[in-house]
Amino acid sequence: MDNLLLLIFAVVAGSAFFSGIEAAIFSVSLSRARVLVAQKKSGAQSLVKIKQGMNRPIVVIVIFNNAINIAGSIFVGVLAAEILGSAWLGVISTLLIVLIITFGEIIPKTLGEKFSEEISCFVARPLLFSIKLFLPFIVLLEKITNRFGVARKIVSEEELQILSHIGHLEGEIESDERDMIDRVFTLNDIPAKKIMTPRTVIYALEAKKTIGELANEIYNLQFSRLPVYSGDLDTILGVCNRTDLLIALGKDQKDATVESFAQEAIYISENTKADVLLPLFQKQRYHLAIVQDEFGGTSGVVTLEDVLEQLVGEIVDETDRYVDMRKRALTENGMSSN
Repeated sequence: MDNLLLLIFAVVAGSAFFSGIEAAIFSVSLSRARVLVAQKKSGAQSLVKIKQGMNRPIVVIVIFNNAINIAGSIFVGVLAAEILGSAWLGVISTLLIVLIITFGEIIPKTLGEKFSEEISCFVARPLLFSIKLFLPFIVLLEKITNRFGVARKIVSEEELQILSHIGHLEGEIESDERDMIDRVFTLNDIPAKKIMTPRTVIYALEAKKTIGELANEIYNLQFSRLPVYSGDLDTILGVCNRTDLLIALGKDQKDATVESFAQEAIYISENTKADVLLPLFQKQRYHLAIVQDEFGGTSGVVTLEDVLEQLVGEIVDETDRYVDMRKRALTENGMSSN
């Protein structure tokens, strides 16, 4: 009888051991495993290797767990029949099932999830060694199962947004951090046309005018960068910097034309997305781009600040009269039509 009880205990304990490992390994993310490496936790390096390819570790765990459950159940049944008789076989089998489910699955997996980092780091190295032992069998299984496998994304945009929302609900992510994460995913949906300053309220300088003629305007300018046009706004030659104009006035270069201060401009279409604009501004080191319509005419201008506002909200400095130039354009157009 002692042998039967000892065998039942061994089967349940073995099942519990591998169930707990499985839950622990799954509970630790790859990013968290890398954090543990940075914290120099023992076994963290091995854990990262496991998380980078979960198929093989899971195969090993499943092999051990099922071998214990199936083989153990058979041996328990045989030993129970010898000791207690076949009449008790059903009772012992039912009892074993209850014990495995309760103490071999539910409780160990709960504990494995609770102490996931400690358990995962502890078993990572032995698990990697076990993978090497079973490698031929694992490779054979992979060749068979790969035919039926479907490639999946590691993580999708929707999952990241849901995770940020859950993190906010749990107090791990602040509301402003969550909002910024959500805004990042909207950048590829926002065209330049939606965030640009419309043509009707663009402040630009005529190329042939001298800075002496425009001195009063230059002193009172509220914009740091201004388009330079020839004839009309559909022919924008470039962009000049207000600072350069002020320096020229300070040096009494009043006869210099605005065109001589114009720098090369970036020209984009109305449908250029904000997520394309941001790296474009960074790469070209420009802060303003000319938005053109389908016929090559000027629709408006868009700035680096316009793009950043999609991430952090409205940016208003002490000299701004209008928070949103697009709203100003709509208001003025509405007033002029009455």
